[in-house]
Amino acid sequence: MGNFTENDYAFASRFKSARRKRRLVKKDFDKQLHAIYVRERKLFVDKRNLPLIPLENPYQQGWVRYFVLREDVLRSPNADFFQNLLTKINTYKYSNAKSFSRKVRKKGKKIMVEEHQELYRVCPLHWNCKKFGLTEKEKTYFTFVVEWSEVFKRFLHYYKFNESWRYVLRVRPNFITHKKAIDEVLESELQWIDNRITNYHLRNKINRLKSGRGHYKGYYDEDEKPKYSDPNKNKSLQELYEDYVNEKRIDYGK
Repeated sequence: MGNFTENDYAFASRFKSARRKRRLVKKDFDKQLHAIYVRERKLFVDKRNLPLIPLENPYQQGWVRYFVLREDVLRSPNADFFQNLLTKINTYKYSNAKSFSRKVRKKGKKIMVEEHQELYRVCPLHWNCKKFGLTEKEKTYFTFVVEWSEVFKRFLHYYKFNESWRYVLRVRPNFITHKKAIDEVLESELQWIDNRITNYHLRNKINRLKSGRGHYKGYYDEDEKPKYSDPNKNKSLQELYEDYVNEKRIDYGK
């Protein structure tokens, strides 16, 4: 009897060992995080499914621009086909200015440039998706394109519509006729969950528990090593200026 260790005695007598206690505590904490995650998702779904309430006095809020069929295409025998296709690849852009233009600085001067708008680029995920609903005949009007994006620093793959000339842009006033219903109890519970996640820094732990990683890495090249990344990407102008002054001092010191 004297040769038994404390852990052997705890295992034989149904007492929880120190390691088992730590595992149970962590397991219970993970269950609480999972319950918070499930409850938050359910509340978001309930909020999205709230009904729309019509306004007594509708009002205009800016302008909306979208694509419509050209007049000659509208009178052609294939008008119904291209109109049905337009419902899947149409895009909408909203602006406070009817001209849909914005100020851009060019050569030291600010000029007005019209905002660019094109038909929806079908991503490979939607290409064979039944919910998106592209037919075999409609797919013959698309071309697969691979191009480099300077914004995301990666190659983009998408299907582009070949005959965009069949559609023209139209501008109409954007009238607000309905508003989303507000559930005060639902909003209060969502705010309570958000405060708890923010105050106790639980968001990364929930993401790690559900997806295996805590931080969002965004768009990046998986083959790129950290040592090749830009060290000045997230630095402020003051920090860049201080680095510049330090480099000057080192050069003059040499």
